Amino acid sequence: MASQIKGILFDKDGTLFGFNDTWASWSVSFLTSLAPNDHDLRLEMARMVGFDWDTMSFVAGSVAVNASVDKQCVLLASVHPTLDAKAIEKVAFDALQETASVPVCELDPLLLGFKNNGKVLGIATNDFEQSAINQMQDHNVHHHFDFICGYDSGYIPKPEADMILGFCEEMKLKPSEVAMIGDSSHDLEAGRKAGVGLNVGVLTGPATHADIEHLADVVLPDISTLARVV
Repeated sequence: MASQIKGILFDKDGTLFGFNDTWASWSVSFLTSLAPNDHDLRLEMARMVGFDWDTMSFVAGSVAVNASVDKQCVLLASVHPTLDAKAIEKVAFDALQETASVPVCELDPLLLGFKNNGKVLGIATNDFEQSAINQMQDHNVHHHFDFICGYDSGYIPKPEADMILGFCEEMKLKPSEVAMIGDSSHDLEAGRKAGVGLNVGVLTGPATHADIEHLADVVLPDISTLARVV
């Protein structure tokens, strides 16, 4: 199966970068910016998206883990007294500019190895496209990627197959020639819908092995050992 794989499409958060390591601090900053003087509102919004303020962790399968940023903003706007979804989206993006992302492993040699083996690499994230680009540039690995898309790139976000099919179309690949790598059920559902050749789950996000094993062809602790299966 691995021999037929020509392209590797990565989810970003929870896959290339540790989910909690990146998003817990962002959530605190974001929600505090939305309600600087209303702790009860902050806690209500955190609960709505599946962020546990006390433990600084996320509920597997929650809105914060699976949904695109714009959908989260629409949800939060339903309880915010003054801001609409677009205004909340701007606050979310601004908070991301101050958030440091933590790679799950040393990315440059891993990605370089895939490129040297002739693989086409891409990112499909339900985050902002520009945030994904910025993160790759911050870690000096952007040049390894042939394709980067976010929820705002014109594709229907995961769990739909559209981002994966867009990668295939741009890179002139068949879905059967692509490996989808992700930490959440949304990532792997998208892979199933697209008909990818290999669906790889990783355990560097909130989901457990039991949460994703039914959707994955293989589940790895993290992407550091991905070359063994792709």
